Amino acid sequence: MAPVLFVILDTASHLNASFKMAHALQSHGHQIVYLGKLSSEKMIKQQGFDFLVRSEDFQPGIIAGKVDSSEQVKEIMEENFIGKNFFEEAISQYKPELILLDTSLIYYVVHLLQRNIPIITVSTKVCQDKTAFVPPFQSSFIPYTRNILSWLKVEFIWILHLLRKQWKNYLDNASPVQISWVYLAKKYLRQKETKVVLRMNLKRSSHLGLENTPELILSPRHFDFPRSIPKNQRYMEPVVDVSRKEDPNEIAQIDKILSATHKTVYCAMGSYDIRHRMDRAKFFVKLINIFLLHKSWRLVLSLGKDLDPSGFTSVPDNVFLFQSVPQLYVIKQADLVISHGGMQTITECILLQTPLLVFPLNQELDQPGNAARIVYHKIGLRGNLKSDKPKVIEDKIDMLLCNKDYYENNIKHLKREMLDSGDFDKGIKFIESYMQRHSSIHEQV
Repeated sequence: MAPVLFVILDTASHLNASFKMAHALQSHGHQIVYLGKLSSEKMIKQQGFDFLVRSEDFQPGIIAGKVDSSEQVKEIMEENFIGKNFFEEAISQYKPELILLDTSLIYYVVHLLQRNIPIITVSTKVCQDKTAFVPPFQSSFIPYTRNILSWLKVEFIWILHLLRKQWKNYLDNASPVQISWVYLAKKYLRQKETKVVLRMNLKRSSHLGLENTPELILSPRHFDFPRSIPKNQRYMEPVVDVSRKEDPNEIAQIDKILSATHKTVYCAMGSYDIRHRMDRAKFFVKLINIFLLHKSWRLVLSLGKDLDPSGFTSVPDNVFLFQSVPQLYVIKQADLVISHGGMQTITECILLQTPLLVFPLNQELDQPGNAARIVYHKIGLRGNLKSDKPKVIEDKIDMLLCNKDYYENNIKHLKREMLDSGDFDKGIKFIESYMQRHSSIHEQV
């Protein structure tokens, strides 16, 4: 059957969020091909999918290793964006009948405008469009009520947010080293003089949206604040495959340290954004010192590949440091998960019924908004990574462990809504019907 090309941001969270969808389409006979960085090849091929490495022409990290200055990186990237085609090799080799494009890579959609290939964009976050009573996902505000004051508060948050976005785009465009992808996409459209109309929606939390293109949202619909959904968008929940295979050697290692007589707390703060490496390290030190005083608690700490366990001294015997762990397996065993608020981990915790304590790490991403939704649905608590003192963190951990049944019951209710929705199966049917409609129109032409 028809090949489907997945173009997903090369992070574990984004890729993992796409795999259940890819497996479902593969089980229906579709050939699944991923276009990504070489570092993602092993992970993708282990899932049984085809893989094509992304051209070096569109990888700033590789370009930076070949030139003398960051100014040259920007210049080369812009030249390649205007003069070359991100999808050319994949289309030539596989002739896909559908492209699923991550909204984090949405700007490359301009390279597809002259192609007669259907496109569906894919977002791993909650709905990003500006909506009444729902703040952008960078905001920590919780709209408990729907009155004029709440509406005004959210409108004001949106105005500031959109002004900051516009200002950042302007500064990035004027910078000798930063790339403004919005300006670059518009520049491409001007120079190519394409007749295809690209209706951009810039009133979004993050990356631009396409009003005339379907968008799949891979975060759980029931986890979001109550809201209306734009006509071109649909939720697919839950996309996390909690039965996916994990490294048996890592599982065996974890089994050695788990104890039925201890409360187990698992902490992982991600490692994608290296700008916050030191913030994570400082927070881990706070946690280690807290567990030094609580021998009845056990901490499994996933540091990330950019932090070495040997760099932490005076680690008590109830704290266990790893660079990576079999996360699903650990969450199943844990009484509490401490996280930075990534959507993938949150969904896993809901499906595995484990309460959360979230400390947003990056205020520019969806982490503050995800933390707000955790509090709104009463499935956990949130904190401030930098300002919370050890005693405050300790009290929040204690509150969650002592009231675990309360939070678990709320999680069970949310999980039941997610599983009963049938959104995932409906989403797969939509993808295939969208392909069929486009194929029929193409045949008629």
